[in-house]
Amino acid sequence: MMSGLPIRARLTLWYSIVLALCLAAFGATVWLGLRQSLMAARQTELEERMAGLRAVLEEWNEQPGQAAESLGEEVGEFCKALPSGFLVRVLGPANAVLFRSGPARPGRALEREDTLAAKTGKLSFKMAAPLESVDELLRRLGRILLLSIPLALLAASAGGYWLSKRALAPVREMAMAAGSIGSAGLSVRLPVPAAKDELRLLAGMWNEMLERLQGSVERIQRFTSDASHDLRTPLAAIRASAEIALRKNREPEAYRDTLARILQQTDRATALVEDLLALARADSGHADLALAPVDLCSALGGICDGLRPLAQGRNLELRQLLPAAPVWVEADLSALTRVMAILVDNALRNTEAGWILVQLETAEGEAMLSVEDTGSGIASADLPYIFDRFYRGDKSRASVTGGSGLGLAIAKRLVELHGATIAVEPKQAHGARFLIRMPLANPAA
Repeated sequence: MMSGLPIRARLTLWYSIVLALCLAAFGATVWLGLRQSLMAARQTELEERMAGLRAVLEEWNEQPGQAAESLGEEVGEFCKALPSGFLVRVLGPANAVLFRSGPARPGRALEREDTLAAKTGKLSFKMAAPLESVDELLRRLGRILLLSIPLALLAASAGGYWLSKRALAPVREMAMAAGSIGSAGLSVRLPVPAAKDELRLLAGMWNEMLERLQGSVERIQRFTSDASHDLRTPLAAIRASAEIALRKNREPEAYRDTLARILQQTDRATALVEDLLALARADSGHADLALAPVDLCSALGGICDGLRPLAQGRNLELRQLLPAAPVWVEADLSALTRVMAILVDNALRNTEAGWILVQLETAEGEAMLSVEDTGSGIASADLPYIFDRFYRGDKSRASVTGGSGLGLAIAKRLVELHGATIAVEPKQAHGARFLIRMPLANPAA
């Protein structure tokens, strides 16, 4: 029922219900407390008056020549000092009425009765204290509470509604600002309230999320732009080669050259598409990794043997520095081979002379696999973006060495799917060192 109400109305309604219960409990507590206090006071007063009446009767009893007339005079003098409305009755032997202060009055009253053994016989005396004044005071208090509690509740509810409006004003401002944010305007940020409360925390968290979202959208836009650009280049080359070949009849050798160029550009486009598919699978978590215990020493030895001809073709030396004992990790061998191929190929593309070192160490429950080269190194301005997709720091060099700029991004994603980390450590002079940290595994598990 309340779920359809605005939050301001719900807050005010809950506040009013709680306040009404509190005021009702307070009013009942005050009324009952006052009633108990008044009744106790009247009871105490009645006890004191009864003690005085007993003292009068005892004094009369000690006098010689007791007579009913003198008893009436003594008690009558005592009754003159009683508060208005107090009734006194004294009965002698055989319940004979010796004194009555007045006719019985209707209404509620507190009564107390006692006896005294007199010389003339047993005396029974009774006193009644009226409760009309107590009841009237309680009725007045009840009317005041019944009138003041609803008025106080109404005023407090109106104030609560106004306060809830002011309290929710930052939420409204944030909602209006969030409504103005679109895919083309992710740079807008929510206003942050000055008070250090939950709303400030909420606004800060939303702004951080928008910051990440803006970065993701910008990366996607850059990714789409770069992918379309890199695909358009080989496709344009293929189209141009085909159009030139079809303009006039040519010798078979010319057609073979054209087809060779088309095949080369097709291979380039195919490699780019395969990289994009691999990256998409890795991003979606469907890389189909078959994790199993793998001896990194043996695996890296085989990988280096397979990649060594590539290094020799560029007049470079591919070195390996591996422990003698097995180093076990949970890994997918084919994915690990691809990561190593990417890192070694990246080193080959950026190294003109020298060597490439593949090294494996263990420390603190981790396997540390590194690929180091003596190439041109990485500029400090490029370090934050080295694993970004399609990022190529030296554009002029990239146009010569080739590459789509996806290799390191794929390697990073595959490494992360293994629960490992990868980082780049630029060397002081030349070259770079890529370091992968993987948790060690128990081969018997």
